[in-house]
This record gives sequence, structure tokens and C-alpha cells, in this order.
Amino acid sequence: MCVVDKTLKIKDFVFGDGTPRICVPLIGRTGEEIFSAAKVIRKEIDRLEALHPDRPDLKVAVIEWRADYYSNVTLAENVYNILRHLRQLFPDRILLFSFRSEEQGGEFRNDRALLRMEDIMRNVMSSGLVDMVDVEYTAGNYNIAKATTKAHESGIKVIISYHDFEKTPHDSEIEEKLRQMEILGGDILKIAAMPTTSFDTRRIMELNQKMVIERAKPVVLIAMGELGTQSRIKGKETGACLTFATMGERSAPGQISVERLMSML
Repeated sequence: MCVVDKTLKIKDFVFGDGTPRICVPLIGRTGEEIFSAAKVIRKEIDRLEALHPDRPDLKVAVIEWRADYYSNVTLAENVYNILRHLRQLFPDRILLFSFRSEEQGGEFRNDRALLRMEDIMRNVMSSGLVDMVDVEYTAGNYNIAKATTKAHESGIKVIISYHDFEKTPHDSEIEEKLRQMEILGGDILKIAAMPTTSFDTRRIMELNQKMVIERAKPVVLIAMGELGTQSRIKGKETGACLTFATMGERSAPGQISVERLMSML
């Protein structure tokens, strides 16, 4: 019988092996703000990891540049220069490029995002400076398939993501979205939803356990907000391949600091 390997390895980090890898968002509206925040993150990563030298599972694996905050994100040369700087600062980490539309919790107006997304992503993928890109599920099947194909041709892995900031969808709806994400070429399948009760959080966590078995790609289901904190720190129990924590400004409701996350893990 053929055994399917459901893990994904990038650099020294494996996703889907039972250890939730830590991702830290990097946010800034100008190049100066981005560079300043990146230096702080680098220094803090080194400090915290020195406190846990025997715990490789606590290492920050992913630096996520939330480029939708950057005011000049449509200027290819500016974006390239920032990516080059980040690559030099974080050579030992996975660099994730995310460009979030307003609809999905980002800073870029929906109509502008649709017009600019393809050009921005094409420039980023051709730069050779990123390891992963985030593609929004709401972009539509055709655009997602184009993006994942281009990324894979460039040796870049893809997170396909979906965010619901109002509610937690029914299990069947989440399962169907994950199935479509996998068909469309996602290497990591991510859904974040807003719980209205603690039951929603438990439901998300139990569904993550189920989806780890049923899907062939690493999965992360997140319950956002204060009610969802347990979903961020119980990844080993649920099988979530990623967890997001902050060193500065939050990029989603309910994110906790890396220092607090490490202590809770």
C-alpha cells in the first residue's frame, strides 16, 4: 500500500509533522518602518531562542511580510529592495509574502487588490527572494490556479487562505473550502474564522484534527479573537501546522506575543 507523505519541508522546517511552526507578521507602511520592525524581530528572535536552545520546536520558522500595509506595494523596484533586505536579515527563516485584500482583513481596497494582485505576485515570484506566498481563496479558482502554477514553476510554495471575521462557518463549508484549496494547488491550507462562543473554538480545533487525516496537505484552522486563543496554542493536539504570534503590531484579532506563546508551549 502506498503511504502518502503529508508533510512539507522548507529550509530546516517541516510542516504537518505534528509541530505547529511559529509565524511572525512584519508590518510597516514605509520602507523605514519595515526595516526598523524587521531589525527588532531579528533581535528578539535571537534573544528568545537563546533561552530555549534545546527546543527546536519553539523556533520562529516564518517571517510574513504583510505587504498590503506598505504604501508603495505597487512599485516593483521598491518591493524588490525590501525583499532583498529581508532576505539578508533572515537567511535562516522562511520568507512569506502576503498581500491581503480589505475583504480578507487587509489594508488594500478590494477593487485595487483585484487589479494589482497579478502584477504584484508575478514580480515577487520572479524575484527569487521569497519561499512562500499567500493566495486568497476569494480571488477565484482561475486566479488561484494561475498563481499556484506560477509559484510552483518558480520553486515557491503556496498558502491558500480564507478568513471569516464575522462567524465560524459550518463544518461542511470549511471542509469543502479545504478540499478546493487542495485541488487548486495549495501546499498549506489555511482557514481562520471568528468564534461567537467557546463551542465554535472547540469545533474548529476538533475539525483540524479530522482534516489532518482527510486532507493530503498540511492544514491550519484558526479561531480568531480572545475566544480563539486555545486554537493558537494547542496546535500539537489539533495537528495545526502553523500558529501566528506577534512581535509588534497584530495582523489578525487574537494574536498573542511570541514570548507568551513560547511560555505557553
